[in-house]
Order: sequence, then structure tokens, then C-alpha cells
Amino acid sequence: IDDKIIHSGDNNTAIRFPEADAFSVETGGTAAFRVDSSQRLLLGHTSSLSEGCLLQIARTNDNSVELFGFSANANGARINFTKSRNGTIGSNTIVQNGDSLGQLHFRSADGSNYYRSAAIEAYVDGTPGSSDVPGRLIFSTTADGASTQTERVRIDSSGRVMIGNSSA
Repeated sequence: IDDKIIHSGDNNTAIRFPEADAFSVETGGTAAFRVDSSQRLLLGHTSSLSEGCLLQIARTNDNSVELFGFSANANGARINFTKSRNGTIGSNTIVQNGDSLGQLHFRSADGSNYYRSAAIEAYVDGTPGSSDVPGRLIFSTTADGASTQTERVRIDSSGRVMIGNSSA
């Protein structure tokens, strides 16, 4: 097989094999997405911008992700962050107090690199049991002149809201 498959009558749309263990899809003569040799899905660009991220979306102007939920009930769109302490995909091992359950990082460029300006993080907040996994949320920001984030607000598993400190 050649390095690309072209649709007959549409020479600027193709499936390409640009290098070993990678493929890309082109529309309008430009790469729409690529799966690279590290199994990262790159949308809107052709080389990894962040080594640890499996899904990378980059484009100029509007770079939005939208979830639509069409159902004849009260359910809406959602994003699930799911954590198991088992190292095998699909296996279920109980989490432990202090385990990170998921993080949203808001990063910005300083002219030479990208740094976190703010974050929302979720952690296990107590001893988990059957159908009982207590959690806490932490909101952090980086102050002007600082290089690291500081916890600003914590909501613990009992519903307490702590502002400016991490304990009641």
C-alpha cells in the first residue's frame, strides 16, 4: 500500500501513513488528526505538544469542546473522571484516603513555556468503604509574582468550606 489512500475524485482528502506506527486523516489538504506512535490522538496538529497527554486538540481562534446530550429524560452531558487503584484496565480496586480523583488545570504561556495559573482538584477525603467514597474539592490559583499555585478554597467531605486554609 502507498503512503496514503486518496478518495477518487477528491485529491485533497486522504488517509496517510506519514511514519512508522502512525496514521493521519487529511481534509482540504491539511491534517485533521493524527494518531502517533505513542497512541496519542492529535487533533489540529501533527506532533505532540505535551508528552503526557493522550488527547491533544490545538487550533487557532475557537478551541472549544462541546458535549451534547439528546435524551427524553432529565440526564445531561457529563464528563466522568474515574479512579481505581488497580493497574489493570477494567479492574476495580478500592481507592485510599488522599488519592487524586481528577484535576482540571488551567495553564498559560509566559512567553517560553506553559504554567498552571489555576486548578480544580478532587481527592478522596476519608476512608472509603462499600458504596461510600468521601471526596473533597480544592480550588487553587497562582498569585501575581509567584511560580506555583496556592490552595484558596477547600470543600471537604462534610460540606465545610474553608477559605484561605486547608483545615477547619
